[in-house]
Amino acid sequence: MRFFVFFLLLGISLSVFSQQKNAIKFNVAGPLTQTYSLQYERILTKKISFNNTFFYRQKSLIPFGNQVDTLAKRYGVGLTGIKFKYIFMDEAKVGVKGYAPELRFYLGKKKNRPFVALFGQYEDFDMAVPASLSVLYKGLIVDVKTPVNFTFNTLSGGLLIGKQWKWNRMGLDLVVIGPHFGKAKAFYAVAQTELLSKLSEAEKMYLKDKIIERFGLSGQYFALDIAGEKAEIKSVKPVPYLGIRGLGVNLSYSF
Repeated sequence: MRFFVFFLLLGISLSVFSQQKNAIKFNVAGPLTQTYSLQYERILTKKISFNNTFFYRQKSLIPFGNQVDTLAKRYGVGLTGIKFKYIFMDEAKVGVKGYAPELRFYLGKKKNRPFVALFGQYEDFDMAVPASLSVLYKGLIVDVKTPVNFTFNTLSGGLLIGKQWKWNRMGLDLVVIGPHFGKAKAFYAVAQTELLSKLSEAEKMYLKDKIIERFGLSGQYFALDIAGEKAEIKSVKPVPYLGIRGLGVNLSYSF
């Protein structure tokens, strides 16, 4: 159903391309999170428009990493039960690109007015996040901190609220918040270190058990394999995903 709604919204955007009343927007708050977005809005009626957002973040350290790490460790057990105690978000490098079609409804008749929007969102993530693995080797148990590389993509939908101000051709959109829920697919994570290739089968089984225990991996969604120098985690079916579109300050020009 989400796929149908997502592509229906995209189809609406393409079908009205020949109409007048357009706006190009840029999120001036983007440099704070190093996530840059460009929007194109098409006015359909006096109170309804279709907005398209394209966004990109180069793989790099996340802003406010210490605060994110603290919150993740305190509240990070999400829909799939993944734990963050041994994951170091303050050292995480995150890259993402995506597209979000949005059907927007303006409220009231004033020039400066609030809006609510239904939106779909596709995201393609590329992340490197250090994690601590508990390794048994020749009778000794040691913690090995190693980068874990993640790739996955998501398809979700949600509700967005904000307010728009207009001054002739110039305008400003303030997006307050936009929770969205969906599925993560093609999830793949790999940790690679030479030590793993030296483990016996019993030591590999110990490591598997500890990875599942430490990170709360559910066998319902993930499969774990250790071979050679790699410990790999793959999704066996789409994983529940919850995201938040945060504060956006979009400067616009209408034509």
